[in-house]
Amino acid sequence: MASVNHVGLTVGDLDASLAFYTEVVGMTVVVPRYRSGGAWFDTLTGNHGAAIDVAMLQSGSLVLQLVQYHEGGDPVAFTGHARVGNVHLSIDVDDVEKKRAAIARTHDPTPIVGLPFPGARSFYVHDPDGVPVEFLQLPDDAHLPR
Repeated sequence: MASVNHVGLTVGDLDASLAFYTEVVGMTVVVPRYRSGGAWFDTLTGNHGAAIDVAMLQSGSLVLQLVQYHEGGDPVAFTGHARVGNVHLSIDVDDVEKKRAAIARTHDPTPIVGLPFPGARSFYVHDPDGVPVEFLQLPDDAHLPR
């Protein structure tokens, strides 16, 4: 059976993204920042001459790899919910109103909306690169993936 090992995000500023994903989202750093790149990375990605910094974070079963290119990367982010191939993250929370109130002190979250699943509610905020991050509260009896 296949399973997801991690989800990777290329970021413009690793420090800013680490702060967002630890302080706002509540993830834990499991592999601190390290520098990488070289022949193995060139072969694997087809992006020759890349130099990257990487860190790994975790929340529950989700492992998030943050990658910042110092050489060989594209500095322009094309993020947004309506862009083909764009990712968004959805984070389970117990109390969507409490989480939104905490985030609203430093960020600009969307209003909380009811979803087309009875009792499900969520809101979005954007990470430092514009990646949409959803905070989702599901009812205890929801028959949706968690």
